[in-house]
Amino acid sequence: MNGFPVLETERLVLRKWRDTDVNAYARICADPEVMRFMLPARGLSHAEAAYDVQGLREHWARHGFGHWAVEEKSGGALAGRTGLKRHPDWTLDPENTEVGWLYARRFWGQGYASEAAKAAVRFAFEELESPEVISIALPQNLASRRVMEKVGLAYAGERHWEARGLDVVWYSTSGQPA
Repeated sequence: MNGFPVLETERLVLRKWRDTDVNAYARICADPEVMRFMLPARGLSHAEAAYDVQGLREHWARHGFGHWAVEEKSGGALAGRTGLKRHPDWTLDPENTEVGWLYARRFWGQGYASEAAKAAVRFAFEELESPEVISIALPQNLASRRVMEKVGLAYAGERHWEARGLDVVWYSTSGQPA
């Protein structure tokens, strides 16, 4: 790959994080409803959101992939984030590639998460040559589970994520339980 990969879909641009994104991202993460299924399950402070963006940038630097800032083409607003992440504490497969997303509530129900996640999964297979893509969610997060299915992942099982102390469901492009 030459430079930072920018992905475009019909309505979205998945791009590199800018310093100017932090305030908008902090507003997204301050909403406890947006953060209900994330860790921590509460709204984040501005400093915590800024730290999260820094972590997303560091993941890109370390692995050559990560979560993109997702911008709505029509108005240029930061809608949220979508991308790929490695979880070394996911003992089922510490070399995994997980697709995930987080969006401002005003962008929910418009298909943006599915649209961007499809682009991220395609990137994982075509550019990273990942053998499999997974996604992990709390069992009660039905909206994310629907997105997982829309992007072609199949239910693979439930497990206790020991390192995080959570019971989760996971989906996979292979759909094969381990």
